[in-house]
Amino acid sequence: MTIRELREKVNLFLYDSKKRVLGVFAVLNVLVSLIGLGVLIYYYGFKLTPEAKELCFTILETSFAFYILRFFVKILYDFNPRRFLRENWFEAIVILLLLVEGVAYNLFDTMLLVSVFASIGFADFSTFSTIFVQLFVFIIIINNLFKEKQFKPWLKIHPGWLFMISIALMTLLGGLLLMLPEMSQVEGGMSFIDSLFLSMSSVSVTGLSTMDISEALTFKGQMIVLILIKLGGLNTIAFGALMLVVAKFGVGIKYHEVIEDFVNRDSILKARSMLTKIVLWATTIEVIGIILLFIGFGNQGVFEDTGNRLFQSVFHGVSGFNNAGLSTLHGGVMHPDVINNTFVHTIIMILFFLGGLGMIYMFDLFEVSRLRERMRKPWKTIEFGTKISLYFTLGLLVFGATIFLVFEWNNTLKDTGGVDAVIQALFESMTTRNAGFNIVDTANLTMPVMIVFLFLMFIGASSGSAGGGIRTSTFATMWASVVSTIKGKKRTEMFKRTISNDVVLKAYAIFVFFIIGNVVGIFALAISEADLLTAGQFDFMDLVFEHVSAASTVGLSTGLTPELSETGKFILIIAMFIGRVGTLTIAYLVGKSVISKNYKYPSGHTMVG
Repeated sequence: MTIRELREKVNLFLYDSKKRVLGVFAVLNVLVSLIGLGVLIYYYGFKLTPEAKELCFTILETSFAFYILRFFVKILYDFNPRRFLRENWFEAIVILLLLVEGVAYNLFDTMLLVSVFASIGFADFSTFSTIFVQLFVFIIIINNLFKEKQFKPWLKIHPGWLFMISIALMTLLGGLLLMLPEMSQVEGGMSFIDSLFLSMSSVSVTGLSTMDISEALTFKGQMIVLILIKLGGLNTIAFGALMLVVAKFGVGIKYHEVIEDFVNRDSILKARSMLTKIVLWATTIEVIGIILLFIGFGNQGVFEDTGNRLFQSVFHGVSGFNNAGLSTLHGGVMHPDVINNTFVHTIIMILFFLGGLGMIYMFDLFEVSRLRERMRKPWKTIEFGTKISLYFTLGLLVFGATIFLVFEWNNTLKDTGGVDAVIQALFESMTTRNAGFNIVDTANLTMPVMIVFLFLMFIGASSGSAGGGIRTSTFATMWASVVSTIKGKKRTEMFKRTISNDVVLKAYAIFVFFIIGNVVGIFALAISEADLLTAGQFDFMDLVFEHVSAASTVGLSTGLTPELSETGKFILIIAMFIGRVGTLTIAYLVGKSVISKNYKYPSGHTMVG
């Protein structure tokens, strides 16, 4: 009897029980997963006795054993095991990792990954090990649920609602986790408003914080912030592609116009490959940045410990690319061990430049196939949207850096000269548009620079990136509209292309909504923070700067954030949420849909200006 014949007999024998057995495992999977996640929260969130820790570890070990058993049962009941392994390669790798670690721990009382990393200088890697394994398992759980298509009824909603709900849920869950006693140095845990503020700042990749996270948070709390930054940044960058992938679950054609605000129209038919490409490129850039930062930090001062040096590299690499602006160093990149490190400043600046450029435009600029095509066909240039993103990003960067050099030369740059001054100027100019890192004290900047920084924060980063603001494409469209009007042209033109009237109207709508949102928010802050203004500690410009920074998800501050009242913190949470979701998305949701667009009222005329 051949192996194929034996397999056929086994398949026939198992066929009748397949549905029942896999159904039981599906139910147990949900139950075990919920218990495992609950135990994880209890294990990492509270101070436990040795007995409680041992019990938690036993439960987690049992859940690992269940995942291994379930995976092999699925292979057994699949009629084509090779194809199953090819389609579930990631899950197979994680299961293999669980199996190897389980054998190593039970037979040799050690974990293989911990031993390997300890041998090269990472003595504290055991803290990372269980977290990463459980994170992979959590990804598998979500992946399996989507494969079962059990979310179909819930996805028949407006993409804008789905985006808002995902941001809100991540923020709430992150806030609740950060409140746990073991996540911070605060006695009894952080308050709800402070934890929610930090969670919102992380998910919206803003960078404002009511406390110094390098001192207020434990390593566990900093890991939560790191995960929130990664999920928040990826959720924003890849949302359009993700929505198109799950469109088969119920998102109709009528919502594609909204989805196209997150990706370009040409990507509609290749969403799955684009989503994979976005995750791959983003991760690759972050890994390269982490390696360069690890080299750049050196092994002196706080980076003398190899484990801490690696963690700081990972945190700042992820925070930099995702434009988060949060740092686990005291004083951020103004820390004494980093402030004069031009190499580190340059790497971080490149990371948030790429993160704020927009993934779709990065593909157009750097994808090998497109580079080869442009080399073969010199007449073929980069796409229209890429030109807007790249040229306006560079133009605003040079504009901001020039203003900074001119007005700060005898102020914050008086002890700096030459190349270092230029790098600082470029860093500060770029950070205002998305990142939130700063290498000079924002509170000491001259008023002309503050005003220009407000303008740059208001514009923000490019569409499809982790940055905020009205976006460079919106500003470019409005600029082209103004220029075309001045020149007496009937159509809006830029880079030898005509911009449709719909796009122009949408750009002005975003601008108006953003203006109104900031005016309302600043007005509310002026009321809630009246005591601070009366005391003379801060002035009205500080309030304006703080709110625009929050609404544009930039994260720069003149030092006002920790002094805010609870009402003021809540106002900025709303500002960050709206800034992350996007004013136009909210307008889509609250706006009334018209029954028909195939009509036109008689022309009306009024004076303007």
